[in-house]
Amino acid sequence: ALQLELKAQQLARNWDGVLHVLAQLEKRSAIDAAVAVQLRQQAWLEKLGAQTNDLAALQGTWKNLPDDLKRRSKIAASAASSFIKLKDCKNARQVLTDSLNAQWDSELVTLFGDCQGINLVGQIEQAEQWLKQHPDDAGLLLALGKLCLHQGLWGKAQSYLDASNSLQPSRAAYTALAQ
Repeated sequence: ALQLELKAQQLARNWDGVLHVLAQLEKRSAIDAAVAVQLRQQAWLEKLGAQTNDLAALQGTWKNLPDDLKRRSKIAASAASSFIKLKDCKNARQVLTDSLNAQWDSELVTLFGDCQGINLVGQIEQAEQWLKQHPDDAGLLLALGKLCLHQGLWGKAQSYLDASNSLQPSRAAYTALAQ
């Protein structure tokens, strides 16, 4: 019965209901642990994705998210993208920094360049620290190029963007170079 309710909650897109039923299934050892982890991640991704117009609701959802899920790349990317859309670069930067420090992800670091907060110099310094550990990461070089571009450091921006393109040519890097 709980399995059927789980399916019904998923089809109804009631993600709080999905999380509640998952907890009951796990309590009764009625679901495979790997499947439960995947379903829980999907439910939280959907909840975060639904918070694109309300910053307070997004912050509340992020606060309620279990710590073990906050560091996952997909969840961090979804949350950071939503924070960026809502012009909250402080929280986006924190989400990205925490996740990247826990586990490096080249795709996730590109979002770091899309978040131009008040302290661009601090963001550039953070990204340059990561560059020491990941010198051949095209996503990181793209992020650094975008940050330098927004800071008005044209020469540095061009050099980072050219380096990114030499490792992995991308539309985003060419567009930033054109700017």
